[in-house]
Amino acid sequence: MLIRIEKNACTLAVIAFISFSAIATDSIELKVIGNISPSACIPTLTSGGVVDYGTINANTLSADSYNVLSSKQLDLSISCGAPAKVALKSINNRPNTVAGATEGAGGAASSPVNLLGNSRMPVVGLGMAGDAKIGGYTLTLSDSQADGESAELLTQTKGETTWISDTNQTLFSDSAEVLTTWGAVSTTVPFAFKTLSARLNVQAYLNKSSELDVTQPINLDGMSTLELYYL
Repeated sequence: MLIRIEKNACTLAVIAFISFSAIATDSIELKVIGNISPSACIPTLTSGGVVDYGTINANTLSADSYNVLSSKQLDLSISCGAPAKVALKSINNRPNTVAGATEGAGGAASSPVNLLGNSRMPVVGLGMAGDAKIGGYTLTLSDSQADGESAELLTQTKGETTWISDTNQTLFSDSAEVLTTWGAVSTTVPFAFKTLSARLNVQAYLNKSSELDVTQPINLDGMSTLELYYL
């Protein structure tokens, strides 16, 4: 399973058109274009963003029930050259591969099993093994600290302007696309920071072995992109 983190790149281009004519009867425009970016922020994940479940013995899998794997953790950090307000947008790179559930408008599905101590967690898929869906996994953030102080995880539905406290601390939604940011504890207003650290919690489950061809090797192939947005 690979989780890739990216940040938006800034571009600057200068476009000029110059025309010479013996008779100046026509005109042409010159445009100077570009954009000014806030102080650059660099996101990183430990272990290269890879959550490795290693080798799983097919004989240990249930044929009649979904198979919940252990939870894993990575450390997320964001470092900015100057205080900046940023948010994360999570993108499911394996759409329509969640086992036992159907993905909604947010790109995730409601989990058919209890994950990270909660039921109906938003999950995304682990890819396909032939025509069979391998499983799914959920992502949450916890223990967030910004500039050395505890931070509240906030979420915003795409198209809305207000932020709300994210009590489940999930990075996906099964109902709508969401952004995730941070604010002071007990507030719902994003704040600027130079450094942020958080724990990224991951837990996966596998499809019933009766739905998979376990006589052949199966590679878990989950991938999500966490895009960094400046607010």
